[in-house]
Amino acid sequence: MKTQRKLLLAAGLAAVLTLGGCWDSNDDAVADPPVTAVPDSAGVSTAAFFSFVLGMSATDETSEPLTIGTTFAVPADETADPTPLT
Repeated sequence: MKTQRKLLLAAGLAAVLTLGGCWDSNDDAVADPPVTAVPDSAGVSTAAFFSFVLGMSATDETSEPLTIGTTFAVPADETADPTPLT
């Protein structure tokens, strides 16, 4: 009788520990919102603009086109060599 009671207690404890892991108080991480506009930081210099362009995913064909704000302007840099896009 004692062995059966110990097995029942062990099974109950295992069930409680197993089901205890099902409930978690942590919320799921919220994903970053998708980029919908060209940031103003990309207009600081031509290098920053090319860095932004090269950092974009070339395989993303489902996103909406990016909007360019009215205050966005890439400064002209006539002294630097052209930046290759590859």
